[in-house]
Parts: sequence; structure tokens; C-alpha cells
Amino acid sequence: MSEKRRDFRRNWSEPDGNRRPPPGKLVPLPVAPEPHRYSLGDLERETGVNGRTIRYYITEGLLPPAHGRGPGATYDLGHLLRLRMIQILKSQHFPLQDIKHRLGDLSDQEITALMNVQTEPTEDVWRRIELHPGIELHVRQRKGKDTETDRAVDLIIGLARPVIERMESGE
Repeated sequence: MSEKRRDFRRNWSEPDGNRRPPPGKLVPLPVAPEPHRYSLGDLERETGVNGRTIRYYITEGLLPPAHGRGPGATYDLGHLLRLRMIQILKSQHFPLQDIKHRLGDLSDQEITALMNVQTEPTEDVWRRIELHPGIELHVRQRKGKDTETDRAVDLIIGLARPVIERMESGE
């Protein structure tokens, strides 16, 4: 060990109020993993692309590498979006090198916008309709006006009305 370094350690351990610890280096904070991860089987099921092709796309640079290695490797939403975009571009007869070039500069948000894909579930509201004490109908109301669902609910209520009237009359 050099003499200067040895002196520094010796001086640091001395109880002197003027001594300061050596400056540290800035370390980036760890990034939390994305909440949605997919296995290779999940990607195959969602896209219809087999695992061997997915791994080929990774080696060719069309997809980023998986998170982790081996059977426990996981994939994120970006992998899923890019696989779907690759399928769209392949159906339009683009060669893989052109697809790689096109996808290389795009972020996940840009791919989502290009595909006009909904990446988060829609917020549903449940409506509770009490037909009779102890008999309820629960209806999921999606955003916007859903006249087909409203017609179906009206039909169900209409069909249930005679049965409920018989129950109330004691027959």
C-alpha cells in the first residue's frame, strides 16, 4: 500500500473534528421491475409466435434480450408490443431487416400509439339491480354508452318479472 494511502487511513481514524470522510461516487438508484412480466409460454399464447421464433428475433436484434436466463427468463410489455408489431409488418411483407430498422428507433409508447393498442384495462363500473329480496342482477357497465347491454338487461328483467310476481303472490 502506498505511503499516502496509509497516512490517510491513519488520519481518518484520529478523533479530529476537522476531518471529513472521503468523497463517494454517485451510484444510480435501482429501477423497480415492471409489474407485468410474461414467461415465454405467455408470449407464445398471446401472440401465436412460437418460442423458437421469439428467441431467433432476440438473436437477430428485433427484440431486446429477456430478463434473466433459462426457463425462468421473463419478458415485459415491450416484448409483447414489439412481437405484435413484427407480426403486423410481416403480414405487410416487410423483410426482417426493414422491421428491425423500423422498430429500432421506437419506444414502447410509440409502438402502442402506432398500433392503437390499449395497454391498460378499461375501468368498469358495476351496476346492481335488485329484482327481488335475495335475487340480484349484476351488470358490468363499460365506458361509454352500451345500448346492446342495456337491451339485454331490459330483456332479462322482463323475463324475470312473471317469475318474481309468482314468488310474491305465494304460488
